[in-house]
Amino acid sequence: MSHFSDFGIDLPDHFSGDRKVLCPKCSASRKKSKDPCLSVNGETGMWHCHNCGWSGKLNESETPALPPRKTYRRPSAELVGSNIDPRIIDYFANRGIGANALAKAKVYSTWHWLPGTGEETLCIAFPFYKDGELINVKYRDARKNMAQEKDPEPCLWNIDACKKAETIYITEGEIDALTLIECGFSTAVSVDKGAPQPNDSDATKKLECVANCIEILENADAVVLVTDKDEPGLRLEKELIDRIGPAKCRLVTYPEGCKDINEVLTRCGSGAVVKAITAAVPAPVPGLRQMAEFRANIENYYRKGKPRGLTTGYPDFDRYFTFQPGSVNLVTGIPQSGKSEFVHQLVVNAIRLHDWKAAVFSPEMLPVENLFANFAEKLSGKPFFGPGEERMSWQEMQDTLAKVDEYIKVILPDADKTPTLDELLAAAQVCVTRYGVKVFVIDPYNEIEHTRTQWMSETEYISYFMARLRKFARQNGVVVFLVAHPTKLKKDERTKKYPVATLYDIAGSANFANKTDNGLSLWRDPTAKSNIVQVHILKIKNKHIGRANTHQEFEWNRKNGRFSIPAPYPESAEPPPTEGRN
Repeated sequence: MSHFSDFGIDLPDHFSGDRKVLCPKCSASRKKSKDPCLSVNGETGMWHCHNCGWSGKLNESETPALPPRKTYRRPSAELVGSNIDPRIIDYFANRGIGANALAKAKVYSTWHWLPGTGEETLCIAFPFYKDGELINVKYRDARKNMAQEKDPEPCLWNIDACKKAETIYITEGEIDALTLIECGFSTAVSVDKGAPQPNDSDATKKLECVANCIEILENADAVVLVTDKDEPGLRLEKELIDRIGPAKCRLVTYPEGCKDINEVLTRCGSGAVVKAITAAVPAPVPGLRQMAEFRANIENYYRKGKPRGLTTGYPDFDRYFTFQPGSVNLVTGIPQSGKSEFVHQLVVNAIRLHDWKAAVFSPEMLPVENLFANFAEKLSGKPFFGPGEERMSWQEMQDTLAKVDEYIKVILPDADKTPTLDELLAAAQVCVTRYGVKVFVIDPYNEIEHTRTQWMSETEYISYFMARLRKFARQNGVVVFLVAHPTKLKKDERTKKYPVATLYDIAGSANFANKTDNGLSLWRDPTAKSNIVQVHILKIKNKHIGRANTHQEFEWNRKNGRFSIPAPYPESAEPPPTEGRN
């Protein structure tokens, strides 16, 4: 008989019906690794992950079985006392906590053997009650030596005081919770095992007490996190936000010099505690931003205007298109129009003018030696091959190749394997992290292994593909160039020439046009003797970057592969009209 646990699915105790839990396939690698994304049904034995798509079912011939329920030990009620040794009362008095707060929380004193002392020691005893039942007792002395009852059920201390609470206050320790009770916040609780360490890979076991009390926390309108302001306390704060959700959580700031709420009480008084708690602010929500964060930049926009993109190396072309870090730039064009050559020219210009490094995936330019030679020509301005005085010398070749090696990384999977988008982005991320790459070229789109799920249409996949590229570009501040071929176009019956390809002519989906930041289309007359190439600017998302619906003419030098503008337009002149289709 199979169990959910056989598949790595960790279910909580008392599981029944439907439940969302962590996915063993993808949760560990997700940015939001604590968000449950796997739906499990105990009656049908079925599960499905809403993130990675992993699905399954227990053997249909078997009754879905649950993992064996963990057995907890209950301490004897006879352990619980009501008397407090005067020394313990004095200890709490020195920490600003009076006898009434101790009585309200049923704190008492007893002698208990502590591992830290190796002997029977006078201890503070904190009883844990859940649904009126004693489930644990935690012991500690004045020097923070601690012990608990054996095999207790994980639980938040003082949780029974919070069953119908509108606001619950979670602290790192029982004394901090008592501090809040002393100051009038009776629905204060504490985690039972303290804060996880900053380097703990997984805090799940340490925070089982939160999972076991999650329904009470979810029923509250607000949960105020009153943790220490050291590294373990901040880690606990983050873990609690992940489990409870940022919408309910409120964060507390302490007066300067105080690391926890009890220190606020002893140094600044109960009024300072009340002020700190009532001034708690909502936890930040990922993706939700306030204008105040950006006010300085906005005011700078007002004074100076939006900053232009960085120059491409062609002042006339800069009027229409500039480099914008964090952008995806789609390049298309009819066959033999010079798409790859022009993109490589922009890469070389970024190297020369901005000291940027590039990562290039360009399998259509193989063998790879040819690709490196092509970049060497554009960098040196001299032919790599052929006779004649114009050809770069041996030393010039050595110097140029050294620069190519420093500034250009080629992504080239094994010859018998077509890379996936995940593999390309993983390699590009290494280039960004290890080498400081600022330009990433995919040339072309159709040389990638596009594996989409059976329930995903081609249009949906392209939307997903472009979204992944945009996310990569924005997260890393990288300029991405994506070359994509159009479908086969029809020649104009009158001119016998192909029209200018638009972004909507790219095979697959209009989402290429919709999801890209900027779009360029190259066109040249293959029948003409000239090497004039028209670069049509079809889309500019942000108008301060350039201008769409126009074009710029370039002349391609066959000998060194460089592009130049043959006849720059005067600054006062209107740009030429866009030819072909819009």
